[in-house]
Amino acid sequence: MRKERVASIQDFAEQEAIRINDLPWQIALFLLALLIPTEASFNFGEYRLTVYRLVLLLFFLPCFVRVFTGKCGRVLPTDWLLLGYSCWVLMALSIHNGFSSGLKSGGILVVESFGAYLFARSFIRNELEFGRFVKFLILTIIFLSFVTIPEALTGINILRPDVGHIGGRLGLTRAFGPFDHPIVYGMFCASAVSLSLHVTGLNILGKGSQKLRAAWVIVAAFMSVSSGALASVFVQLILAVWNRMTKGMQSKWRIFSFLLVIAYFFIDLLSNRTPMKVILHRLTFSAETAYNRLIIWEWGTKHNVAEHPWIGIGFADWVRPSWMHSTSMDNFWLVNMVRYGLPSFFLLAGGGLMLMYAVKQQANLTEPAKLMRTGWAFSMIGLIIAGCTVHFWNSLHVWFFFMLGSGAWLAAQDKTYSVE
Repeated sequence: MRKERVASIQDFAEQEAIRINDLPWQIALFLLALLIPTEASFNFGEYRLTVYRLVLLLFFLPCFVRVFTGKCGRVLPTDWLLLGYSCWVLMALSIHNGFSSGLKSGGILVVESFGAYLFARSFIRNELEFGRFVKFLILTIIFLSFVTIPEALTGINILRPDVGHIGGRLGLTRAFGPFDHPIVYGMFCASAVSLSLHVTGLNILGKGSQKLRAAWVIVAAFMSVSSGALASVFVQLILAVWNRMTKGMQSKWRIFSFLLVIAYFFIDLLSNRTPMKVILHRLTFSAETAYNRLIIWEWGTKHNVAEHPWIGIGFADWVRPSWMHSTSMDNFWLVNMVRYGLPSFFLLAGGGLMLMYAVKQQANLTEPAKLMRTGWAFSMIGLIIAGCTVHFWNSLHVWFFFMLGSGAWLAAQDKTYSVE
């Protein structure tokens, strides 16, 4: 084991720390597996396995052992909370569907959530590996854009010729790329906006080209014409601009929070609608979409969560207005509460918030790592807020937990960075 500390941004670039060929092969395998359409799945006994499910399943136990034996830095409270979340989901589904069926459906869910978190936690352990992951991610998005931009303009998906498009917005066909839905593609791209702005030494599109990289990623995300993806982009850009404007200011995030509260009450005073209705209308493409999301939240909380607060309703049909025929629930956090009960939400949300707080409190960071912390934190905030307007399913669900785990090294590291 070789100990290595990259003290400055200049050293980070000069040492060619972010060479794509040094990316851990497991991370490359996982990212490429996410890009393989779900049509390529196969049945293994009673289980349907996509390629990314197979990768996570094969690495689940080794990654679990690595994390909880301290081989990836110190064990974090978030590790235990997400383990608790997994156990609660398994218990709730077993109560609803019987032990065998609950273990089957819950087991796959645990692999796709806790397994994805552990995977990132195991193979992204320092600033060098994180930087290489970000570089590979951005290059992947750039490559996909050469497919999705023509798809948005022409409606032809060369990766999935038989895909049925779901209509267009703003004169564009909503691009799928290799994913199951434009939302999934859009959120995948949007999660890299802040990373492309803050991670240095990538040398993509030339040195010092953070803004150009970010612009490319934003254009790629826009091809999905997804309100969730654009909300994530918008949030990350606001945070990045505020961070740049207030550089060196003390308590800048407390001031930012105070300004948000003031803005909320200001909207309440000036509008004949509630601030939440105004905000949702701005975050979606139509008043009808915003209205549906409010109805989903109201009925989801009052008629589902409130009546089944402990173990939820499982995969049963949720109670909703008689005129609402769609079974979809466009809120990742609400889906967790409705299906598995409030404890699952508190374990999951608590784990994410505790990790972000631990990362914020980490004082022993080099200059490049501080920028990575900012990029990762803004990206996660964008995902968390977007999760209030869309549900995370299939590869997007996996991606959320992977992204969460990808920043755990910032809190788990010791006094030096270890690179094998």
